[in-house]
Amino acid sequence: MQDQVGRLVDALRDRGEKEAQNLRQKFKKWLASLVHEVIHSNAGAGAGLEGIRAALTGKNPVWAAIKALMSGLSGKAKVGLVLLLLVALLLGPVLLVILLLALLVAVIVAAVRAASR
Repeated sequence: MQDQVGRLVDALRDRGEKEAQNLRQKFKKWLASLVHEVIHSNAGAGAGLEGIRAALTGKNPVWAAIKALMSGLSGKAKVGLVLLLLVALLLGPVLLVILLLALLVAVIVAAVRAASR
C-alpha cells in the first residue's frame, strides 16, 4: 500500500514539475515578445525623449516617459504590460509573507539551538 502511495506521489510530483516548466517557458516566451515589442517600436525612444522634455520644462520626467511609452505601444503590448503589473501586484504580498515566514522559522531555529547549548 505504501509503495503504491509513493508511486502516486512521485507521479503527481513529476506531472507538477512538467506543468510548472511548461508554464515558465510560456511566460518567458510571452515576456520576450513583450520586450521585443517595446524595443523594436519607437515607443522606447519616444518615452526617453518625452522624459527629457519634461525634465527640461520642470515636470516629472518619469510620468511623462510612462505616458509616452504607453501611447507608443500596440494594443497587445499594452494588455501584456497591464497583466504583468497585475501579476506583480498580486504576487508581491504573497512573496512578502513567504519571506517573513522563512525569517520567522530561521529565528525559531536559532532560538532553539541557542537554548539547547
